[in-house]
Amino acid sequence: MSAAREWRESERPPLVRELADQAFARASGAPLVAGNRVRLLRDASENYAAWLVAIASAGHTIHFENYILADDATGRRFADALIERAQKGVQVRLIYDWLGCLGKASRRYWNRLREGGVEVRCYNPPRLGSPFGWLSRDHRKMICVDGATAFVMGLCVASTWEGNPKKKVDPWRDTGVEIQGPVVADIERAFEQTWEMTGEAIPKAERAAVGVIDPVGDVAMRIVASVPHTAGMLRVDQLVAALARERLWLTDAYFAGTTSYVQALRSAARDGVDVRLLLPGANDVPVLTPFIRTGYRPLLEAGVRIYEWKGPMLHAKTGVADSRWARVGSTNLNISSWLGNCELGVTSQ
Repeated sequence: MSAAREWRESERPPLVRELADQAFARASGAPLVAGNRVRLLRDASENYAAWLVAIASAGHTIHFENYILADDATGRRFADALIERAQKGVQVRLIYDWLGCLGKASRRYWNRLREGGVEVRCYNPPRLGSPFGWLSRDHRKMICVDGATAFVMGLCVASTWEGNPKKKVDPWRDTGVEIQGPVVADIERAFEQTWEMTGEAIPKAERAAVGVIDPVGDVAMRIVASVPHTAGMLRVDQLVAALARERLWLTDAYFAGTTSYVQALRSAARDGVDVRLLLPGANDVPVLTPFIRTGYRPLLEAGVRIYEWKGPMLHAKTGVADSRWARVGSTNLNISSWLGNCELGVTSQ
């Protein structure tokens, strides 16, 4: 082999990585941030316990954003924890979605939080001048404590996620991650973005005080913070489907892929990629199940394997590809999440 050819061969892997990073950065609109530590949290028992420990340790700020906070035993437990910190002088900010909490939390619940010192904002309540505004939702689920520890997940805050052992009701199957390291600053910025969409921005002096976060681990990650009509996660999902070489395994609660995404999965499967979808066998919105199943045939015909979860409600939104890429967050594989909502996802590669 000539010296020139040896040089080209040695340069190929770094170049491929550089091009892949460029493609993912452009698709997601988010940089790859190295130096993070991640802990995978399964279901409410692990997630809620970790969240409450982090909240109890807060010394400066708690930023909490979630589609649903229910006025039930679980929701009240979190309200108590947030109020306790607020009364200790911690700046606690909370964003909930109007439609997500409709019928699940009373005005009294939000008033109690406000009276306890928590600054509460509602995303996109109905407005006479915007009759179709309800189509845009804040579907994000995140917590950030002291700008140092963050959680990104698919879980909302309600007793349904915990189940009821006395009534032999199993907890919902869901997934979240605990994150520490430099990428937490991007999660903070994502919260600031939604906070500003609901009212006055967080003071610049407070944002500047967060500073630079030192590396604490060896995981490189992106924070994909989508707002309506940006489709950042859709572009990432399509790119992953195009680049997967061996396997692409996906879990979703409300799958309804766009034509382009379904075609991407079909093409991958026909090219020999092991494409699998894990979906709920029984949905918490029963009317959706027959509509979701109507989309099975073209996928199955192309070789995509579809599995229906036989346990309790499967609410996780996760994906892995070639043991090199992973995704966790709030974004479902459907047009509402990809194009209509505020969503938050973590990807690693």
